[in-house]
Amino acid sequence: MKYYVVTRIYLDELKAWDIYWKWRWFTRRMWESEYWGEVRAAVKPVLDIISKFDVKSILDCSCGLGYKTILFAEAGYYVEGSDASREAVKYAPKLAREHGFNIRFFLSRFDELDEKCGRSYDCIWSDYFDEINTYEYLMLSAKAIYSVLKEGGIFMFTAPNKEELAEIIEKEWKSRRKITIHPPYKKGSIRVIHVEVAEKTSEGILENNIFLIEENDSLRAEIAQIMNPRIKWTYKNFKEILAKIGFKDIHIYKGLIIAVK
Repeated sequence: MKYYVVTRIYLDELKAWDIYWKWRWFTRRMWESEYWGEVRAAVKPVLDIISKFDVKSILDCSCGLGYKTILFAEAGYYVEGSDASREAVKYAPKLAREHGFNIRFFLSRFDELDEKCGRSYDCIWSDYFDEINTYEYLMLSAKAIYSVLKEGGIFMFTAPNKEELAEIIEKEWKSRRKITIHPPYKKGSIRVIHVEVAEKTSEGILENNIFLIEENDSLRAEIAQIMNPRIKWTYKNFKEILAKIGFKDIHIYKGLIIAVK
């Protein structure tokens, strides 16, 4: 069989996430059952904290394919999801419907939330806010998030609880596999192999997600480069920004920053 190989490398972070979510959705039957367990474990401490506040509505503003969003809905909250990836918010409603929920998902960057939400929330949650790449964009994003929170509402996000960022990067690097080759997955006429190659950088771990796609007589590679995780900011940085915006009672608890409007 003769192959014509085309390789596309996506360096733009937003486009890279689109490629990542597109093929992760395509192959999800391979990894989904194990991933549900990981997500439930990650969301449990978040739900424990939320239960201590008067929260009825939540925005998951880095929803990805919507797994965390669905768990908020299962816990009895009114929840919506937003993400900057078109592919993510295209598939997230389908996943929610599979689990019996009609959840609103919408396309929005962090700094666009004040324009895109159309309502306010008791709680805003993100597991990606800490991976924003510039101080200026952190500030713009925090302002938009503040504007769609109800008075007394809480903003929660994951963050490092140490100041020694190089130490955190080294620990993350030592704990992860450098190369992961997932088994081939075939659906219809398309066969996909997902290979992850990690690189350590001064700002965290760069993941090269290589998707090898075989379709009919062609073979192509789509490579999505994603900083995951980006480890660039300290609790001090976040506290400074949030305080400037107007948040109060800012503290860190078990790797989560909690700020009250």
